Order: sequence, then C-alpha cells, then structure tokens
Amino acid sequence: MNKKILKTLGLILTILVLVGFGKTVAAEKKTGNDTALKETLVIAQKSDAKTLDPQKSIDTVSNKVMQMMFDTLTSMDENLNIEPGLAEKWERVDDYSMIFHLRKGVKFHNGDTMTSEDVKYSLDRAIASPQASYLFNPIKEVAIIDENTVKVTTKEPFGPLLKHLSTTNGSIINKRAAVEAGDDVFKNPVGTGQHKFKEWITGDRIVLESFPESWKGESKIKNVVFKNIPEVSNRMISLETGEIDVAFDIGIMDREAVMNHKKLELVEVEAPSSLYLAFDQTNPLFADIRVRQAIAYAVDNRVLAEAVFRGAAVPANSTLPTVVAGYNPDSNIYEVNIEKAKELLKEAGYPDGFNIKLWVNDESTRVDMCVIIQDQLKAVGINVEIEVFEWGTYLSKTLEQNKQLYLFSWNVSSGDADAALYPMFHSSQRNGSANRSNYVSKEADELLDKARNSVNEDERNLLYKEVQDVLQRDLPHYTLVFPKLNLGMNKNVKGLVMKKTGYIDITNTYITKDNK
Repeated sequence: MNKKILKTLGLILTILVLVGFGKTVAAEKKTGNDTALKETLVIAQKSDAKTLDPQKSIDTVSNKVMQMMFDTLTSMDENLNIEPGLAEKWERVDDYSMIFHLRKGVKFHNGDTMTSEDVKYSLDRAIASPQASYLFNPIKEVAIIDENTVKVTTKEPFGPLLKHLSTTNGSIINKRAAVEAGDDVFKNPVGTGQHKFKEWITGDRIVLESFPESWKGESKIKNVVFKNIPEVSNRMISLETGEIDVAFDIGIMDREAVMNHKKLELVEVEAPSSLYLAFDQTNPLFADIRVRQAIAYAVDNRVLAEAVFRGAAVPANSTLPTVVAGYNPDSNIYEVNIEKAKELLKEAGYPDGFNIKLWVNDESTRVDMCVIIQDQLKAVGINVEIEVFEWGTYLSKTLEQNKQLYLFSWNVSSGDADAALYPMFHSSQRNGSANRSNYVSKEADELLDKARNSVNEDERNLLYKEVQDVLQRDLPHYTLVFPKLNLGMNKNVKGLVMKKTGYIDITNTYITKDNK
C-alpha cells in the first residue's frame, strides 16, 4: 500500500473519530448534567418507621421519612430559626391570635390544591391526637377566613406556637384523602412535599418518588429509599461499599473512620438532644428521691462523654440542651461523690445496695454507656443487669408502669424549650408518650404553664432557667450528656443540609455518578 493511500485512510479515520466525538459532545449538551447524576438517594436508618401518619408520630425515625413527604405552615432553617413554609407570611392580631396567609396554588400529591380547609383539618387532627396534643392543645380554634387564610386562636397566650407549627406533627395533610382512607391514612399518605409515597416493605425499606408539581420545584433526586439497617457496623459497611449514600447515626468507633475516608464525609451538628437515665416514680424504689440522688452521685457523666462519645457529646448539667434558648449554664451538676451516694442509700433503707435491671435499646453507643454505668453503680452496691431491646419494642416497653431503670433520649422537635420540658415533666403528660417518669410537681407545672403562656421570649427564658433548677433538684430523670447528631455520606452527595434537629433538607440535593 503506497503512502498516498495510507495518508487518505488516516484522514478518513480522523474524520470518523471527530464525527463520533462531535456526536458525543452534542449528546452531552442535549442532556445537560443529567448524564452525570444518579437518580436515587439511599438513606440508612437504625430501624423501620413506626407510622407514616404525621399526627400520630412520636419518634425521629418516622419523622425523618415524613418530613420529605409533608410540609408545615412554618419551617425551621438549619440553625432553628423560623421561616415561611406553606404559610408565606403571618401576623399577630393580639396575644391570643395569629393570621396565616397560605401560598396559593400549592398541589397535593393526588393533584388537589391545598386550601385553608386542609390546614384546619390537619391542625384540628393534631390537637385531638394523643401523640401530638402536647404541642397543640393550647389552640382553641382554627378558623377559616377565606380559601387561603386561616386564623389560629389559643386559649391562653402561647409563645411556642410558630415553632410547634414547624414540627412533623404539624404537617398539613390532604383532607379528602385522609377522610376517604380513615384509619388507613398511614398506608397512602398524601402531602405537598417534594417527594411522595411509593411503597413500604415493612422491616426493609420505604420508597419515595419525586413530585414534579412541588411548590419548591422538582427535586433532582427522583427516588429516595429509606433502608432499615439496625446494626451500626452494617450501616458503615454499606456506606463504604456504596450500597447506601447516607447513613444516620454513625457509631463512635466509626466516626473517625468516616472523617478520614477519602470518599466519605461526616456531617455533625450540636443538637437539641439529650440522653438520660429515667426513674419511673410508679416504681416504689424510684419514688424515693434519695435513691435517685444516690444514682446521680454515683454516675460520672464526664467519663461517659469522654470514653463513649470521644468529643461527640458534652456532659450535661441540666435537663435542657445547651443549644436551646433558655438553657441554664448554672444549673446544679451532680459531681461524683461515692460516699454521699452510699449515705443516701443507707438513709433510704438500702445499706447494702440492691439489684436492678437497666433497659436500653439495641444501639451500640447506648449499650456501651450502660456497661460503664453498670460498673459505676457497682461501686455503691447497686448491682445492674443490662437488658437490650429492639427499638420498636423499646418504645412500647418504656410506656409501661413500674419500670426498671432505663436509658432514653429526647430530641426537641421544634427547637423550643417548651417542646423539651413540657411533654417530659408536666404532670398532665403522664401516661402518654413523653412523661414516662410519671413525675408530678405543682412547682414545675406552674413554671412550665407560665412559660408557654407568655409571648415575651425574655420572660420565657427566665422561667425555663428556673424550672431547670427545680428539675435538677427533684431528678425525675438524670440527664447524662448532650450528644451531637451525625450522619455519614458519600462525597458525591451534594447540597444536603443537616439541621440541628437532626433532620435533613434535600431540597437542593443532587448526586454525581463519580465519587470525587
């Protein structure tokens, strides 16, 4: 073959390559970034949701799913500041009433347009719900002014209203769909969120899909899958292998591994969250304050914060987390005093201590805490047997009367001190979902009532500081640490925001195919 023919063939080959390359570039320009994006976000949680009915939810695992499907009148940014939600604006009429102006043209997942009828129905439902009433029972009436305006009137001045309306329990649901579904509303929830319900395979996963008509705009994430992975080590393995994109509740042992991993990222926030030892006062043993105080003096929460959390928690001196307005930095902390603990037990009639069970759910960090607490209590003669339960079972078991000692947590859903203290310590909330210690105090009740019935934030904060002193004195439970909340995620997940509530905002999230 002569040189002229070879030169001609080379030229033809070059032209073919350039034409092919040009088609590739044209195709990429035509599809934009879509060719570089993954459509499904897979999120791992420690357990399955308990319900998809926002007015009947009491746990954060369920709420993390529902807050993607439902919107609320008000919303909170990542730093717990109130901002507009389904209500684009509002004004206070007087100390008892506020008027909310709804966004117009907001669509539900079933195609219905949201109106004030849906808002009234949802809030009335929250007021009547045993699981949500502690946030909303001060509301006297939700009145419809017109199709896009509602007036909320409370029985007394109600300072936490705007923040409580931002919680999952305050989600606006579709009235028509809920009435038609009746008790089965949780099987096909209909909200206005960026993602809508697709399927729930109990014990395995919940799948959501994008809702193109969302008032926030269509999400770049077409599908969101919440996977149930109880073991923290398995969540970590799934994150490393790329089986999942995001994992809530990274274990302390894995925390540094995530931070040092070239393809993973740790997101951690100081949160309105607490872990505590609870004393059920229907148990005769814990009805004696000397026993409660003895346990507090024997447990070293600084050791728990340092040994178990390794910088991911701070020792608590109060029942109210540090990031919540009204936190009292000067509230009494129980310094370790073994001799005083023994003396209190002797006065209570237990000179040689006693045997007790310590309940905990199946989360490794909490089990590790209990092992240390077991050893610390042994020093004062209290012999502890640790019992571990699956999370769903644990939620039910800790509602029983005459309970053993147990380790529990509380996350302040609205970021307001009222949501932290009223449900757990007001006597009206016994036998419900929050005051599991069955604590009764006229003094605490009066302070909590005054605080929630004030619309003056400075006054409210002073009252909350005062009530923290009462609670640290009475010890309905002993707050151990204020843990940070975290998640691990692949670095190809972009634009995800973790709020201080522990929930995530994926409004502007997208996932690149290459993890760089």
